[in-house]
Amino acid sequence: MTFLLLTASSIFSQTKKKLPVLPISQSYSLGFNTYDKEFKMYQNPFIMNKGKKYKIQGYGSANYSEGEILEISPNKRFIVLDHISKGYVEDGINRKLYENYMCVIVDVFKKKVVKYMQGDCSGSWNKDNKWVNGDEVIF
Repeated sequence: MTFLLLTASSIFSQTKKKLPVLPISQSYSLGFNTYDKEFKMYQNPFIMNKGKKYKIQGYGSANYSEGEILEISPNKRFIVLDHISKGYVEDGINRKLYENYMCVIVDVFKKKVVKYMQGDCSGSWNKDNKWVNGDEVIF
């Protein structure tokens, strides 16, 4: 009986996906509460500070992330995180998968989304902690 329990436990632990916790600064990190096995993406990101989890306001619970921080501002106050809408559209006969890739700027200190972007996700932080795409300041 003990062998069966150990075997079942071993099999379960191999199939369960470990949820990442990514460092932002010495005090803050980013984590995810759930993993969607079908889409192989993470959901419900949170900011962790001093061992406490804070929901990111404005990041929809139906949106997905690949589980990475795209960019961290030089002052560590802001991060860029992917914000992907993904799901099925059904018309009663057909079922079609859709995906819309966006990204968001999250204010780590306020724990909320402060900017939604689509075409400017490939930008970068400058030394003044501004998100720029080409020569244009986006945030």
